[in-house]
Amino acid sequence: MAPTKSVHNHSEMSEHLQLLIKALGGQENIVNITHCMTRLRFKLVKDELANKSELEKIKGVKGVVLSQGQTQVVIGVDVEKWYNELSGISQVDEVSEIENRKLFQNAMRVVAGIFGPVVPAIAGAGMLMGLLSGLIATNVISESSDTVFFFRSISVAVFFFLPMLVSFSSAKVFKVNEYLALAVASAMLAPKLIDKAAMLKAAGSSPELNVFGIVPIELMGYGGAIVPAILAVWVLSKITPLVDRLVPSSAKPVITPLLAFAVTSTVVLSFVAPAGMWVSNGAGWVVSSLLEISPTLTGFVFGLTRPITIVFGIHHSMTPISLNNFALYGKDLLMPIMCLGNMAIAGATVAVWYKQRKHSSKEQSSITVSSGITAILGITEPALFGVLTKYTKALLAASVAAGVFGAISATIDTHLTTYILSSIFSVPAYLAGGLQNFIQAIFGIVGVFVLSFILTSIVVKTE
Repeated sequence: MAPTKSVHNHSEMSEHLQLLIKALGGQENIVNITHCMTRLRFKLVKDELANKSELEKIKGVKGVVLSQGQTQVVIGVDVEKWYNELSGISQVDEVSEIENRKLFQNAMRVVAGIFGPVVPAIAGAGMLMGLLSGLIATNVISESSDTVFFFRSISVAVFFFLPMLVSFSSAKVFKVNEYLALAVASAMLAPKLIDKAAMLKAAGSSPELNVFGIVPIELMGYGGAIVPAILAVWVLSKITPLVDRLVPSSAKPVITPLLAFAVTSTVVLSFVAPAGMWVSNGAGWVVSSLLEISPTLTGFVFGLTRPITIVFGIHHSMTPISLNNFALYGKDLLMPIMCLGNMAIAGATVAVWYKQRKHSSKEQSSITVSSGITAILGITEPALFGVLTKYTKALLAASVAAGVFGAISATIDTHLTTYILSSIFSVPAYLAGGLQNFIQAIFGIVGVFVLSFILTSIVVKTE
């Protein structure tokens, strides 16, 4: 019977995908597809051909967002399965109409395309580091043990080689060979260059090389550097077609990758990557300055807008800022507020379930409560699109609760020392900042859930 069921499921999936493509204006209207942890993100030739109501009727689709020059279809935990089935359907080249979109839309599309696919990897490594911190703090395991050394080493490695992960997803966004992009990122992390910088510093010399006697290469550490890696791939996407046009057809297979790699690596390491580090440091300075000027106001605004940014799919814009904070300061105050936002969404959703449980259908009640549970576990889209967008006052209540506790969190310096998913499973990671930090995190998570529940219960009518 198992094979029959498998064939049936595949047939049902194919039917859903056909309806999806049709509701998007047909295969010829789809330029490319990317995905994050819960959403399919479509770049279309003509956005107006996407039929939102028809998309929402498709079984398995939990919501649709038309934003940032993208059509975002919320699938949930099965998003990768849908993406794999859809991969390769795009047959449309880039057109000028799409390239002329607003700057903000393009920027958000690029950020989502780059960081969406990377999040599971860095979240997995971050969760492992958080778990280790919890076990060490509670004396379950010794910090000097081989076990801690091993798991800490492999998790730290993910963040050190983050430029390579980012370069791979950037290559898909900028439409350049992914493996050439990885090669350029590898050049930025070359061990020999790192060793040479250490030798020059030890000898009292400036860590700098002169290629061809005229091109200065400042030897910097790019482990964990995000912006330089993204800029490097963007440069590669410009240099590769230029080189390709100059090289004869017969020599393209060998000469094009040779020149693309050599020229891009030289250009990147001479001034693009150092400029990227300057941009990263500047962004970190801006965020830290805002927190120093008024942590309460900064935390309130960030918490208040957190649920809305998830609805519109622009929440990934904060990922590079948090990662940059970890690299510069060893901690981040924004990720705890992200977690508070998720818990506020969960509290509001559970409150809606509590109010509707006596008069709604068993199926609807089940959907609502399961959406609340998945929000606690860190996946908020089912709660947002399945429940809170139907009860806008509940969404407002969740936003206010997240703003209040976001202000408290930033004011009392609740922080994380590594990137993790914003869920209940992230709690042990706060022990890395000390017991007081852990207690503050527990207070915030419980408090924002309760406040969101109470506010929603007061303002929402479900009859």
